[in-house]
Amino acid sequence: MAKPRLIILIRHAQSEGNKNRDIHQSVPDHRVKLTPDGWSQAYNAGRRLRALLRPDDTLQIFTSPYRRTRDTTEGILTTLTSDADGPSPFRRANIKVYEEPRLREQDFGNFQPCSAEMERMWQERADYGHFFYRIPNGESAADAYDRVSGFNESLWRQFGEDDFASVCVLVTHGLMSRVFLMKWYHFTVEYFEDLRNIDHCEFLVMRKQDNGKFNLETKLRTWSELKRERAALKEKEKGKEKDKGAVVAPASSSSSSAAAPAAAAAAAAAAAAAADGDICGDTTMGRLPRRM
Repeated sequence: MAKPRLIILIRHAQSEGNKNRDIHQSVPDHRVKLTPDGWSQAYNAGRRLRALLRPDDTLQIFTSPYRRTRDTTEGILTTLTSDADGPSPFRRANIKVYEEPRLREQDFGNFQPCSAEMERMWQERADYGHFFYRIPNGESAADAYDRVSGFNESLWRQFGEDDFASVCVLVTHGLMSRVFLMKWYHFTVEYFEDLRNIDHCEFLVMRKQDNGKFNLETKLRTWSELKRERAALKEKEKGKEKDKGAVVAPASSSSSSAAAPAAAAAAAAAAAAAADGDICGDTTMGRLPRRM
């Protein structure tokens, strides 16, 4: 069996829907394009992938058929095979690229409703549980899990071929990456729902061990960890304000002092929200999620 030495999952680059989710009211999800920043991310991902590979590696790439993932794949291939930064050992003609519909985004329905209706739906989904909640006219994450399970089985069968590549790259979506890992590593539903989204063009690297199993080298971020970090920050700010109050404690400063920890926590939450940029799965902490 010719298992690859690496399996690398890559989330697509920033799309127009990540910057303005209202675009989904008029543009089908599978046609949403990358932003200029997204193209830069895709090109940079190709350089990072090249640095991660060995000169004698062979590649097999599976990409979701959505435009943003196909364009991300194109950007990666452009810099991966370019000689601009020195001769590349990789040639596009030698890289196998396949569109894999089972890696497509979770189906959110043909067009998204108005913003108010979307917010109501996302809140309902957060209350119900975002793994089992089925989007009206669309899918649940559980539905996506079922089709990814079929893809995983197909992938294992391909590993049995002697000429399978030494590195397998999956260019897909944030939620689909998490669902893939859930199936592969037997995550519980509770752990899946605790996972935060990965960044645009972030790599999730799975490396084959001597026993043939794949070790996930990328640390996954969770909402429970973020909650603990926020609580620790809040306690730290409280301690600082208490120390200040022991020296000088004017009555007029009490309200602003009390507000400081909350402001710090809010800033941390805003930073986390901006980093995630996800419509799926980021509801555990009670914030409005955004598209993957």
